[in-house]
Amino acid sequence: MKRIVVAIFFGLVAGAICATGSFMAGILTFSAVNLLWVLLNRAVMGFAVGISGLKVHWAWNGIVMGMAVGSIFSYYFFMILGPGPLPVINFFVNGLFGLMIEFFTTKVFKQPSPAAAQAATR
Repeated sequence: MKRIVVAIFFGLVAGAICATGSFMAGILTFSAVNLLWVLLNRAVMGFAVGISGLKVHWAWNGIVMGMAVGSIFSYYFFMILGPGPLPVINFFVNGLFGLMIEFFTTKVFKQPSPAAAQAATR
């Protein structure tokens, strides 16, 4: 449970970073709805990273879960902006946010993934 809380917290931190960059770059217009959308997306990404039981290295877990959950955000950009480089770039940046969430959760706060915890008890 502690791993999930830590991962969601860092998802919200990632959301704050993402929202700040998006608003300052003019990618998204600042509104409460856009801010909540970004924070919710990154919090869900943190939740997915926190509960993920993929049996891969912790870094790959963060990248894969970040890209999988963050792809919703990339599709959102595709729908509001149309085809272009931004949705594709965002898709890969989501992997970096997932990696960041996983790094702080696993390495800094020492909360191993469920798969790693199971392997350690065997």
